[in-house]
Amino acid sequence: MIQKIIHFLAVCAAGLITGGQYVVSFDYRASGMSAEFYTEKMQYAIHHIGTPLFAMLITATLLSFVAAIANRLDLRTSFLLVGAGVCFLIGGLITAFGNIPLLDMMDTWNVSSPPADWQSIADRWYVFHSIRLGFDVVGLMLSVVSTFTARNSFA
Repeated sequence: MIQKIIHFLAVCAAGLITGGQYVVSFDYRASGMSAEFYTEKMQYAIHHIGTPLFAMLITATLLSFVAAIANRLDLRTSFLLVGAGVCFLIGGLITAFGNIPLLDMMDTWNVSSPPADWQSIADRWYVFHSIRLGFDVVGLMLSVVSTFTARNSFA
């Protein structure tokens, strides 16, 4: 029963992080925003949603690997969960080494006078975000598929 609970929690965490990143894709794209509005919006996000999203990404990664270990006797399910965990791990690395350095830079901007190259920095952040979202979507799909392959499946 614990094996199923861990698997269930892994799939839920995968859905939460992927859904959160999906929403960010629409709400934090710089096109059509003024430099001042974008700066204020990103600085608010850095201080209010950044840590919970990154914590959920770590949670989804760890739960995927723990669920893979819990399902180690069911190789197909275990490999799907390892694949999901690897996708979330790659997403975490993209966040840590791609997004966060840019966010740290944005956090120092003056809201009333962002730097002249703010749009190119914002676009670069969005590229990293989009790649991360792609890995999250694949991780979510692998997690969901794993529920159908598991012995005594949830379905």
